[in-house]
Amino acid sequence: GVSSSTTTTSSTSTYPLGDKVYERNNLDDKYRNYYEIFVSSFADSNNDGIGDLKGIDDKLEYLADIGYTGIWLTPIFSSPSYHKYDAKSYYQIDEKFGTMQDLKNLVSHAHSLGIKVILDGVFNHSSNYSKDFEKCLLAHQKKLKGETLSQEETDYESLYVLVDKEADKIGGRKYYKAGANNFYYEGNFSPDMPEFNFDSPFTYQYIKNIIDYYMSPEIKIDGFRLDAVPYYDYNNTKKNVEILNKIAGYIHAHNGYVVGECWQGSETIKEYYQSGIDSFFYFPGSGSEGYIAKSLRFLGEYKNYYLKGLNEMIDVAGNYIPAPFLSNHDMGRMTKAYDASQTKFLKGLLGLANGATFNYYGDEIGMSSTVQPSNTDYKDASYRSHYYWDDETHEYETRDPENCPKQLETYQDSKKQLLDKNSILNYEKKLLNLRNAFKCIARGKISVDEEDEKINKVTENNCILAFDKTYEEEKLKFVLNFSLNDTYTYDFKDHEIVSILRGDENIKEEINNTTISLPPYTIAVLK
Repeated sequence: GVSSSTTTTSSTSTYPLGDKVYERNNLDDKYRNYYEIFVSSFADSNNDGIGDLKGIDDKLEYLADIGYTGIWLTPIFSSPSYHKYDAKSYYQIDEKFGTMQDLKNLVSHAHSLGIKVILDGVFNHSSNYSKDFEKCLLAHQKKLKGETLSQEETDYESLYVLVDKEADKIGGRKYYKAGANNFYYEGNFSPDMPEFNFDSPFTYQYIKNIIDYYMSPEIKIDGFRLDAVPYYDYNNTKKNVEILNKIAGYIHAHNGYVVGECWQGSETIKEYYQSGIDSFFYFPGSGSEGYIAKSLRFLGEYKNYYLKGLNEMIDVAGNYIPAPFLSNHDMGRMTKAYDASQTKFLKGLLGLANGATFNYYGDEIGMSSTVQPSNTDYKDASYRSHYYWDDETHEYETRDPENCPKQLETYQDSKKQLLDKNSILNYEKKLLNLRNAFKCIARGKISVDEEDEKINKVTENNCILAFDKTYEEEKLKFVLNFSLNDTYTYDFKDHEIVSILRGDENIKEEINNTTISLPPYTIAVLK
């Protein structure tokens, strides 16, 4: 069947007002709707309880139909851990996830659906079980004995950060004894993750080779998400910017997209953009303290946080592409249990943001991560619980990560939500349809006209926020009701209604001539 995100209808009479499906704009650029998949928890194709690449491949039509145009896979290289953020070999797919052929099939299928695929590039450290780490230690032992090293040994000896005495903890760096040897290696995340040495030209060649391999015509990966960028040279922003500039160059040589993880404030993220990386995740917009969630506080009287935050994010990115998100695999989900309207509205606020948006798997069905394990070492497990495909057949269902308590899920599985017009999933579908149809949502310049300026000034009980976005010839107006309880009326004069994103499909807006009454958590899109 034709996916609804690409269907167009000339007659709006077949849809209730504001439910028209728009034709997708086939813009092949880096402004996309990304979907982050924690691979082991998403879709299990062979019933071993572990999500795999074939499972993701089987679900690509589903993701395309919702309107996602990019996927980011958490690490898939062979690794001893369940999360795979410590690669044993960068040239092997972890056997639990499948084979290199599975990856090629997935990428080729994704491309046929207009979806780009980026991999998690954990390039600042490897696993201590890596054969390359072993080569490094052996070469260093020889060097300490005064033996002559071959060129290969010289190269590998320089790949990791080694020190000959227990170094002072310079700037919080951590060092561990290299087994029975009397020298140490740097491992800032953990002793299982030795740090690469970016003072060595060989290290750059080593990473370039990995990138070239996955972005080659045989595999055709579209780019990388770079993990933990402040760790390349621990918390040395100036040096990290230089390192990242080189790595971004390797990815851009293949016309790829690169997004970096820098969990810092606006000022630091702004400095990191000097590396030439396309996007950095905008942490000041995420989580319960981010500007998106904050704008809902006090029944919506903080609405202006939203526009202020949006403008700051755009300013921080400058000529680059912002990457807003609500949550990810390291954070609690932003789902509001028992309040679907507020959950949808948060999705709406993310979906109206500029840049390449990143959505965490399961957020589109309102998955929860509120039940925490008793042992805090495992807290991340509760953010990575299994996806709910079908609670009756349990098809494609994975096991939860170890020590992940069963989550209290208040919303239905994706199969039931697809059939429910009022579901969070169908809201997301409508939202992404708009993002894919109108270029100005992701790329537009924000402005506020005089009338709206007056409305946006917080007057008593006024939770309406209105603003425009313009890109090339296209201009849209967005009118949002941030209130938890109150309906507000907005005069839309010479504009026409493009779409209404409703908090609750059972509580419809009312339109009289040129005024529209917006129920709580409703967004009107006008042109």
